[in-house]
Amino acid sequence: MSFLATSWKRWLAWFLLAVLFATACVFLAIWQLERRDELVSKIQRMVNNYDSAVIDYSAIASLSESEVVEFEWHPISLTGSYQIQDQLLVRNRPIAGQPGFLQLVPFRLQTGELLLIERGWIPADSSLAPSSTLTPGSDPRTITARVRLSELTPNRQSPAGQVTSIHLQDIRNLLAQDLETYFYLRLISEPASELAIPQPLGKPLLDEGNHLSYAVQWILFALMGFYALYWAIRQEREFRRMESDPDYVPKKKKKKRSEVDSDTEDSLLDAN
Repeated sequence: MSFLATSWKRWLAWFLLAVLFATACVFLAIWQLERRDELVSKIQRMVNNYDSAVIDYSAIASLSESEVVEFEWHPISLTGSYQIQDQLLVRNRPIAGQPGFLQLVPFRLQTGELLLIERGWIPADSSLAPSSTLTPGSDPRTITARVRLSELTPNRQSPAGQVTSIHLQDIRNLLAQDLETYFYLRLISEPASELAIPQPLGKPLLDEGNHLSYAVQWILFALMGFYALYWAIRQEREFRRMESDPDYVPKKKKKKRSEVDSDTEDSLLDAN
């Protein structure tokens, strides 16, 4: 009782700190689980839509932003012409360690809407500039492309004609055009007569990452905080009992002493 009477305020403070630490760990675990759920949803949409039959753009033209999400990776067909004067390059998009760019070209539909087409990947040369412009023709054409959602990271300062992110609202402001901001399109195919086509991007890996293991780790950290507090209280209790009672032997020392006594008995028996 004397131990509790003299230490409870200090240990209460440490307990509250452990609770605070555990709460932070739980929130971080929840955050990791939410990130995993987002990735799993994206993976499921790709599984459902990637190899689906091509549909006409009119099937998604009037959908809201939340409804368009369900069509991510779905192939669609659309007819119009490129606005080659407004083409952009996305910087810092390496593939297999090779630096390069993504080519973005606005595409004006026959019905008047303006969409952004990601035509593919262009490798960088030795000076880290695009190795080729690969400008498409501006003649009317029908193309097939996949629905892609706007990237979340806003564009940072870049040289003229380049961006660092496919953040559609920023690109719309940059081009000063009535660009669709719910989604953009990744090119699958266009007329065979078009020779200037960048390298197409392959199917992304179906990988949900390490978020689940990270969440488990945060929960373990929370439990470890309480265990560390228990261990510290127990150690102090042992030390105080040793100070107040010269004959008190901690459990570990008792165990070691019994092991030594057992070894001594065994050696004496062997000697006899």
